[in-house]
Amino acid sequence: MAADRVRSACRWPRWGARVLAIDPSQLMIGHLEKKAEQRALIGFGCLAIPIERLSLPAESVDLIVSSYALHYLRDVDKGTLVAAAYHWLRPGGTLIVADMMFGRGVTSQDRAIIRSKVGALARKGIGGWWRIVKNSYRYLIRVQERPVSISTWATMFARAGFKRITASSIVNEAGLVTGHRPAPPDGALRLPDSRWRAEGP
Repeated sequence: MAADRVRSACRWPRWGARVLAIDPSQLMIGHLEKKAEQRALIGFGCLAIPIERLSLPAESVDLIVSSYALHYLRDVDKGTLVAAAYHWLRPGGTLIVADMMFGRGVTSQDRAIIRSKVGALARKGIGGWWRIVKNSYRYLIRVQERPVSISTWATMFARAGFKRITASSIVNEAGLVTGHRPAPPDGALRLPDSRWRAEGP
């Protein structure tokens, strides 16, 4: 369901697309590179780096998609990344974030999501209860698990300058937020800079 909504959020290019996949795990990047090689994909690159250290040239990409990767970031780093994405995108470009999106239990929606997650894990038996304990610890002291609400994401998008922002729940704790960098009035778009780089430690 999430993939369907992401696909419908923008028009995907059929020809000439260049893709850069990012993941902090070299192991995961290795698996992805192997699959890309098996499928003989052209214009597909991979980079093993924490997203906080990623640096792209200004106005060099048309689309940025993140799927369940950003709830690990500190809140300030989430905002910094959304602002950076705005500058990486060409005018008219799109940012899509699909992630775990709920707050600290203040709203009834947050509490319903938490109850749903706990209930689903509890039904899995001992292993589920272990995950409840582990995830509750991470969530309560905000270590690794640092989700924020959909409205908080939408606010970060707006502060960064994004327009035509949409925000919606998908299922359980999953949410989807999209935003577009405004295009110039005359519709003239600059060609992207093809260089991709990463900052050093």
